[in-house]
Amino acid sequence: MKVLHVINNLGSGGAENLISEMLPIMNNIKGVEVDLLLLTDKNNVFDKKLKEKGIKIEIVPKRKLYSPYNIFYIKDFIIKNKYDIVHAHLFPTIYWVSLASKLIFKNKPKFIMTEHSTHNKRREKKYLRFLERKIHFNYDKIISISQKAQENLILWLNPNEKHLNKFIIIENGINVEKFIKAKPYLKREINKKFTEDIKLICMVSRFSEQKDHPTVIKSLKELPENVHLILVGEGKLKSKNIKLASEIGVNKRVHFLGFRNDIPRILKTVDVVVLSSNWEGFGLAAVEGMSAGLPVIASDVPGLNEIVKNAGLLFSKGNSSELASKINELIMNRDKYNEISKKCLFKAYKYDIRKMTKNYINLYEQFYKSSFK
Repeated sequence: MKVLHVINNLGSGGAENLISEMLPIMNNIKGVEVDLLLLTDKNNVFDKKLKEKGIKIEIVPKRKLYSPYNIFYIKDFIIKNKYDIVHAHLFPTIYWVSLASKLIFKNKPKFIMTEHSTHNKRREKKYLRFLERKIHFNYDKIISISQKAQENLILWLNPNEKHLNKFIIIENGINVEKFIKAKPYLKREINKKFTEDIKLICMVSRFSEQKDHPTVIKSLKELPENVHLILVGEGKLKSKNIKLASEIGVNKRVHFLGFRNDIPRILKTVDVVVLSSNWEGFGLAAVEGMSAGLPVIASDVPGLNEIVKNAGLLFSKGNSSELASKINELIMNRDKYNEISKKCLFKAYKYDIRKMTKNYINLYEQFYKSSFK
């Protein structure tokens, strides 16, 4: 069974990280061959890792995300390599793959897409609903990574009964064992000015409108001086957040580490993980923190609260004072800290990547076997 995954690029986002973890596992399953097609090589950070694990990666020659030429190259690439399953991720990839599917008439593979978020800006423009319906309903299956992601997508697309059976949920996963077994750094190895009594709060995410870094930065104003914030990631809003930290006088306690490929070790070193988001499809970064055996505090938004609920702590989106209170509660109360940490680690096992990968392969095999009937 030949499977092709198609995605914009291999940048530092959650969907891209998921691809980098999942594809090598898939490729090691007997009878499964997995390739990856990218629209651009810009900002790729996971390509080397995948190539080292034997994944074949091709890049569309134009290397432009929004070029309509992508439709024709994707179509030709699929036909040439005779794929059985084509699996698309993220916008605009899902558009180009959907349109390419309409140009294949013979030995047509099954087309699958994954919805990775509970919200996007296209849904704010009602005139796009007709186009979005056409794009999505070209797929044989539409996977959502959480219950809320599916609910919001169905609400947006308003499918009839004929199309409703296209929708399924396969929750995201991570390599839990990798985080459990990671070796922590000494705090001074992250920053030579750190002492071991400094409390480190960490948020791992892209600097984008989806993520609410300002709320975490502002929370430092209400926390003791020995509490420092580590922000891991890149993105277009990074400079804006650096400026904010300086303006409110906490810049010496906020540390921007950029992209890192040692996230498990960093998480095993810090004291608390925070994920402050305006919206989420799933919140892989929260599960990573839980897998590291840390207490996780997250904004109470769809797609994220269902992961953290009954394990970590939730705060109202955008409320820096409430977030500061939750952080202070953990660092000042060791019993509470240990209790939340244990609950988070226990719940993390629910989201192991091998379980998720098995669900994907089961779906592929159902399609693959049906093509011979």
